[in-house]
Amino acid sequence: MSTTSSVKELVAVVVSPSISDLISARRELVIQAYNAAKASNLVSFLEGADKSTSEYIYPNQAMDAANIVDAFYNHKRRVVSIQKKTKVGADGLMIEIAKLLTTHSDDAFVVNPANVRIITGMSNAGWEKDMIDKAPECFKDKIFHHGKLARSALTNISDGLIIIDEIDSGDKEYQVLHKTLRNAGILDVRHMNKYNNLFVFISATMIKELYDLYRWGDLHELYKMTIPSSYIGHKDFLEMNIIKEFYPLSTDEKADKWIQDDILDHYKDDFRIHIIRVNQSTMTRVQNSCIRKGVIFRNHTSNDRLSENEIQEFFKEPLAHHIVLGVKGFFRRANLIPNRWKLRIGATHELHTNTVDNNVQIQGLTGRMTGYWRHEIEAGHITGPHRTSIQAIEEYEKLYSDPFGRNSYRTSGFKKKNGDVYSSIPTMLSPQNISNLRAIDLPFVDKYPEYDITDLYNDCEKLMAHLNSAIKIGKIGRYQITDNKIQYRGRSISLHTFVTKELFKNKDIYTGLNTKALEGNVVCRVMPVVFNNSIYWIGIYLKSSFSVVLD
Repeated sequence: MSTTSSVKELVAVVVSPSISDLISARRELVIQAYNAAKASNLVSFLEGADKSTSEYIYPNQAMDAANIVDAFYNHKRRVVSIQKKTKVGADGLMIEIAKLLTTHSDDAFVVNPANVRIITGMSNAGWEKDMIDKAPECFKDKIFHHGKLARSALTNISDGLIIIDEIDSGDKEYQVLHKTLRNAGILDVRHMNKYNNLFVFISATMIKELYDLYRWGDLHELYKMTIPSSYIGHKDFLEMNIIKEFYPLSTDEKADKWIQDDILDHYKDDFRIHIIRVNQSTMTRVQNSCIRKGVIFRNHTSNDRLSENEIQEFFKEPLAHHIVLGVKGFFRRANLIPNRWKLRIGATHELHTNTVDNNVQIQGLTGRMTGYWRHEIEAGHITGPHRTSIQAIEEYEKLYSDPFGRNSYRTSGFKKKNGDVYSSIPTMLSPQNISNLRAIDLPFVDKYPEYDITDLYNDCEKLMAHLNSAIKIGKIGRYQITDNKIQYRGRSISLHTFVTKELFKNKDIYTGLNTKALEGNVVCRVMPVVFNNSIYWIGIYLKSSFSVVLD
């Protein structure tokens, strides 16, 4: 080989960096931007900025982010949905997830920082501004709310991370968020695998979305954010009697009652800012009540909006009067009320509606008052009453603990009662909207846990003998067949068709059975059913009546 050729090869090596070198440089870019944002946050916090925090990323956020990266890397998930409580700190979590994935040590797995997107279906410019302000420089131009989704440049994305905050907002079929993702071709399992794209979905109130995502099978994993001891939420407020039932301010008397009871009598000369969500009729009524009671009223609606400086003055300058803010379209989901502001806020009242949407109530004014200020409240600081739907709070807490359990919930596009989802409008995450998805069935929910059924018997007398040997107390009834029909609830019905034990167990078949195991009570019935075009027999029984589990 000539000297000239050797020099050319050496130059080629020097000027042509490897993919590994490029990935290392990207990691360094992210780390430096992250550290700069961390330092900037600390300076702003020490200078007294309301929206800066004592830690850029808190330990619970860092731990959760590491666990979520593990779900992607070791569990081989393509999607992680993050269930959280309101104001528990999703902004920091999203940033930490993006940082960890774009600095991951495995070159074959690491996310390209240029292909990170943090988006939302909400039309909320305030959310976008807050996220851009907080994010490291390398992610600032990759954050888009509903009105900017057309600029998100998702087509041909690879080695990417798409984080969708407040996933339950604007995610219905054919809405802007759905069309943006669909047109980019990324709602496709093959595309996800081929181009190595990961998805994170976050919300405190994703309910119907969890039902859709469950059917994605092993592609998806649900993760619940850690709740630190310093956090105070809806359940705590309810137990502390800080949450009160809301009511319609439909008359002058009711408006006067709210002003008198929740503000003047409750706070006296401890002057506070009080917030009420209004519509056109209640706004006028509350404003007139404030005039009668000597309380200052200010509008903060899309048509009569307070400036940022005006709002901040309310929470900085000493107060000489109680002030009521009538809001419409503000202080909803994803909007931060800084802790210093919370200390100035007294009573709140959500807009009363005859039909309650649980998500709206959870994400509303009471939800904005949750967060990391348990110590101040337990030390004696007075807040509230925060008026909302108590039933909505109770149903939410049950569903948060057990999303697929025997509980009830109601929100736009989703209705569930005692574990039975009887109305659900498809979302962009529904199986029919995900190309090449092999959907699985939803989990079995036992609607009648106090009862059970036997296996099928082709001989009724053998089944009767088996039941008689196991019964502790109570009587056994038996349905009689007449022309392939039985008498049930006073009418003649065709025999049920047996498909699977789980499906049959959740049928309406328990009428006539007692709920208590007592002598003389009917605790078991033998029912004829159709299986494979033949008649079989099955025992339906109260569990507490039997000494053994029947099979």
